[in-house]
Amino acid sequence: MAPVDGFGPDRLPSALVLTFDNLGEASALERGTQPPDVPLGRDPSVLEALPRLLDELQRHRLTATFFVEAINCELYPEAVRGIAARGHEIGHHGWAHETWRSLAPANERDALIRGLRAFEALGLRPRGFRPPGGELTDRSPSLLRENGFDWCSPEGCDAEVVAGLAYIPFDWDLVDAYHLMDAFASLRGERGDPEAPRDPDALTDRLEQRLTAARGHHTLVLHPFLMLDPAWAAGVSRVLAVIAELAKGRRTWVVPGNVFADWQVLRS
Repeated sequence: MAPVDGFGPDRLPSALVLTFDNLGEASALERGTQPPDVPLGRDPSVLEALPRLLDELQRHRLTATFFVEAINCELYPEAVRGIAARGHEIGHHGWAHETWRSLAPANERDALIRGLRAFEALGLRPRGFRPPGGELTDRSPSLLRENGFDWCSPEGCDAEVVAGLAYIPFDWDLVDAYHLMDAFASLRGERGDPEAPRDPDALTDRLEQRLTAARGHHTLVLHPFLMLDPAWAAGVSRVLAVIAELAKGRRTWVVPGNVFADWQVLRS
């Protein structure tokens, strides 16, 4: 993003786009790790973690973008509708958390459009898209524009608007899964971080320090399924309380992606 003299209508010194990724069994179904004897539609990340998270966001008066895999429109229609009913934005996160950068052209189009139809069947029309795995294909921008999306959130550095499509990138350092999951060990090593997962308390401290000292734009990515761990659930509670104080103290403009995208377009 080009230098600005402040973020949002009040020109605050920093901006935080608050986002949550993944729901239910979508990723396990895509990877083939869902146990065949476990009934679908009963995942604790939806039935336990999500309600607690929504209540906490409401208590702190925070609004976020939830990037949801569209298969959840079939598995958890009331939960998906419930997120939107609480005032949060629903974003498209693939059909079942496909590794987006690896999709063939026909499969990419199918996953995007099939997902849109599933959301529309619930009366929802996502404006934003985050590619599972963090990377778009070379075809993705034109495909997103063609299908009515006006913002996206891949991994990257600069927030910008290109041909009417707003990019609101995230950095892995502000993704809880990057720090907490064994699956990210090689990526942590590539980026110069310790390969061993962080302790939830240590990650909480790190995020609090980063968000409190932040200037410019940042995107936070949290995952409800990780909040089934009581230690990280407590950490998220602390982080959300800090974010709420930053917003209340007019130090940070805390918004969902669609609000930030609209502001980007207006100033571009």
